[in-house]
Amino acid sequence: MRKKVILITGASGEIGQALIAYLADQNMTDILALDIRPLDETLATYCRTTIVGDILDTRLFERLVSEYEIQEIYHLAALLSTRAEFTPEAAHRINVQG
Repeated sequence: MRKKVILITGASGEIGQALIAYLADQNMTDILALDIRPLDETLATYCRTTIVGDILDTRLFERLVSEYEIQEIYHLAALLSTRAEFTPEAAHRINVQG
C-alpha cells in the first residue's frame, strides 16, 4: 500500500516553509517536501519525507508516484522574476510545466 502524502515542491522557499509550519500546526505531517536545496532541519521534522531533487526530473516523479499516494500538490517551485527574465525558457519549464 502506498503512503498517502501531501507533496510540496519548492519546500525550502519562504512560502514552502510557511506552508509546512501551517500544516504541522494542523497536525498534517504526512508531507513529502521536495526542493533543489535541503530543507531546514527543524522543518524537516514535520515532514514524513524530504527529498533534494529537481522538479524537472521525470524519473524522480515516476518514483514518487509509484511509492506515494499523493493527495494534494502545492507547486511552489519557481524561478522568480529577475532570474526568469534572463532564462525565460527555463522559467516556463519550472514555473508552468514543473
